[in-house]
Amino acid sequence: MPMQLPKRSDQHIIESDSFTALRQVLPRQWVIREVSERDYGIDLYIEIVGREQLLSGDMAALQLKGKKALKFVNGRATFSGIKRETLNYWLSLPVPVFLCAVCLTTRKCYWANIKSQNRQGRFGSSSKTVSIQLTNEDDFSDNGLMAFSISYTREKRWPEIENAIEKSLMLFNTLGPLVLICKRSQGNLPCSTTIQYLVNQHYEYHWLLSKYLLGKKPKLLSYWYEQNISYQASTNLPPSLTLYYKVLQDLFRSTLGDYRDSIIAAYELVMELQAHYFAHRFPFLFAHLEARPHTFLMDDWYSRYFFDEYENETAYPEMLYFEDFNEFDPDLDELIRS
Repeated sequence: MPMQLPKRSDQHIIESDSFTALRQVLPRQWVIREVSERDYGIDLYIEIVGREQLLSGDMAALQLKGKKALKFVNGRATFSGIKRETLNYWLSLPVPVFLCAVCLTTRKCYWANIKSQNRQGRFGSSSKTVSIQLTNEDDFSDNGLMAFSISYTREKRWPEIENAIEKSLMLFNTLGPLVLICKRSQGNLPCSTTIQYLVNQHYEYHWLLSKYLLGKKPKLLSYWYEQNISYQASTNLPPSLTLYYKVLQDLFRSTLGDYRDSIIAAYELVMELQAHYFAHRFPFLFAHLEARPHTFLMDDWYSRYFFDEYENETAYPEMLYFEDFNEFDPDLDELIRS
């Protein structure tokens, strides 16, 4: 009688081949840390290392799945059978989480941003398992790696982006009066600390939303402080810890269009594209946007605040901070319906 020996399962072979394939496509400078206990939904952590090979703590969690063949239809494939409790665990982790699926026939690896797909409403049903969507462009080629890094960075900063979305949408009505105050002030005077604080807050929201919602490259706030130093030197004005109104006027002229576009993109994200997520994540914000006027949608926002064509209605812009803009409600309702 032949000796009884253990037999290696097909699943173990697939897992081993998947790890080998993934290691071959990840950049050599990245740090790969395997998890010894893999039954909880995470197989490894990777630390993304830049060109200068500096370790900066950019950590992502990966769940690795392998299949003999992945079938893409119109550039998309679905990886099914993920347990609901596994998904809940992924969403609770404090780092970005990616599913990496390996096609063992082609030796290609694909990735999917789990938390981003959750915000898009991909897992909204109450079924015991969920499906992850893959695209053939999200692989680990040069372009795919660039997209992975962008997706990772956006996910890592998502708490800041969420805060900018909430605050900018709730406080946008204050921006018009702030613009008017700065436009009507003498350029050779420094602004007050309060004005500077309000500008800095709005600029922080503008920078985050423009970069991560519109994909643009906004100037850092430090650029405008450098412009302030140059303006002081060219006019022999005394140094100031706050920006001169001339610099603030240039700041608004340069960035206001992008900021308003960012606000509209944030509004569409909250009320349309990811409404289910935001209605649960920020119920007060969602209810507010449903009930209150949204002056950033108004066609005459620029003429009212930026070009100052409504001086009889905005003679005291500081008082507008506390106005509810009730007179705009009918116009806004009609605008939103259209």
